[in-house]
Amino acid sequence: MPHVSIVPMIKASPKVQDVYHEFYSQMDFPSPPNFIMTQGHSPTVARGTWDLVRRVLVEGEIARWKKEIIFIAISNDRGCRYCTAAHIACCRALGVESKTLEQVVNDINSIPDVKLRGMTGFAVKCARNPQSLTKADFAALRKCGHAESEIVEIIAMSAFAVYANIIADATRMDPDEMFDSIGKDQPKKPVRKGQRRAQVQV
Repeated sequence: MPHVSIVPMIKASPKVQDVYHEFYSQMDFPSPPNFIMTQGHSPTVARGTWDLVRRVLVEGEIARWKKEIIFIAISNDRGCRYCTAAHIACCRALGVESKTLEQVVNDINSIPDVKLRGMTGFAVKCARNPQSLTKADFAALRKCGHAESEIVEIIAMSAFAVYANIIADATRMDPDEMFDSIGKDQPKKPVRKGQRRAQVQV
């Protein structure tokens, strides 16, 4: 049973409705998910969270699908059922193969792509205990070809994933039913300008 109720679109204030519309349309959801509707009680929080999603997750130098992989790995490691389900759905919608998702959920060390495995492992370590990061951890990222700007994005994704996990777990929101169908048996949507999609197994 959720600790905080959702605010459905019809009962939301105009400011919150604007956030809902931007959130679900730009994230390619069929409707606003519980994650943002739970925050609809506070227009400030809802807008702030959406700005984080848009700036930290969707935009940037690192492809969104790779950031979604990071999100899944951290959420799964922290036991956040809601965020794990939500971002597996996002990955499917972006064309990430099921085998890759299984590797992320079951054992990130089984991810065959060295660069993706390295950034994901770094992000999980950062989320667990950022003070445990060493010069060797940063050196490994640079050796794989990550620029300083990308390293900052990885750290920001770690922080954002923890932020989202806390909101989802503290409110005990229910995973949306739509997560089970997103990306399944649907024609892939054309890639938008600036968006990169995983076409093959990583």
